[in-house]
Amino acid sequence: MADKNPLDMLQEQFAGRDWFHSVGTDQYGRYVVYAKYMCHETLYDIPDRIEGVQVLCHFAASKLATREQYTDPKKKPVEDNEPFELIPDVTDEVEFIDEPNAPLDLRELIKELDKMEKVCGSNIMQDIFYEVHDKNNAVTNLSAKFPDVRKNMEKLYAQYGFDLIYENMDG
Repeated sequence: MADKNPLDMLQEQFAGRDWFHSVGTDQYGRYVVYAKYMCHETLYDIPDRIEGVQVLCHFAASKLATREQYTDPKKKPVEDNEPFELIPDVTDEVEFIDEPNAPLDLRELIKELDKMEKVCGSNIMQDIFYEVHDKNNAVTNLSAKFPDVRKNMEKLYAQYGFDLIYENMDG
């Protein structure tokens, strides 16, 4: 068998199997077995290497694919020398309005977290944060001692959510 072409060996070995399509080589000289679908046989029967050359398994559709299947022939390609329209800069004309979906201001969050930390300390503030996060299964009850911090934390949690508060808390 040493004098036989590896592609012929692969062809003979897998010809007649339902999943088998064909064999070939890729641009790097590796052997490729093309399969109609993947199954147990494609995972275990196809060797990893033949005569020191890697053997790959690809879907047959990758061999049969053409550019025309994925492009619109009616659409004219853009030429490099075609003029294009500049979008005017209107940032000075934008008016920012408080909206529920407006981008969040992290400076305001950090300022509020700093205020609460001065009232109760970093560790207690973190405990209250987790009490707000897990209302039904909270381990501590420090909110009873700091009701204002709890109320403010609930407001921030509703506005900013878990991740932003967690990332901006000290500790």
